[in-house]
Amino acid sequence: MLYGNIEQLTLLPYVNHIIKKLIIEAVKIAEDQPAGRYELSFPESFLMISEGETHSSLNRKAELHKKYIDVQILLSGYEEIGYSNKIDTRIKELEHLPDDIIFPECVANEQFVTLNPGDFALFYPNQVHRPLCTRGKPAPVKKAIVKIPATAFSESSSPCQPKE
Repeated sequence: MLYGNIEQLTLLPYVNHIIKKLIIEAVKIAEDQPAGRYELSFPESFLMISEGETHSSLNRKAELHKKYIDVQILLSGYEEIGYSNKIDTRIKELEHLPDDIIFPECVANEQFVTLNPGDFALFYPNQVHRPLCTRGKPAPVKKAIVKIPATAFSESSSPCQPKE
């Protein structure tokens, strides 16, 4: 998991320029567009703009993806996202997920990060995360979710270097 703020992308020199570009592109699109799905400039990448409501983590499902890097950008509101690097080996060994998503029942060693407007959390394939959580009262949020195909990057590193 990588956590940052869109105003401080220059402070993350180790993050691939493609990812930075797609984050900036997504935020610009989200300024003018309603909720929905939008294609981005990098092949097979796309943006989902969504509006929702936070709830207790007990009422939110954890999720995991295989094909896509998932960048969750908070545009308005306040959100806590749960995450864990420990996953059930049976899930990790699955090669294909319908619609590239599975909802694990149990999440071991779950941690939480707080997102304020402009913050983002990047989740790699096989990394469990639980979006739209709050420790307080439910509240509305608007998000931009960037999906980047993991195949665009080498397997030997995180998405810091594009595949040659």
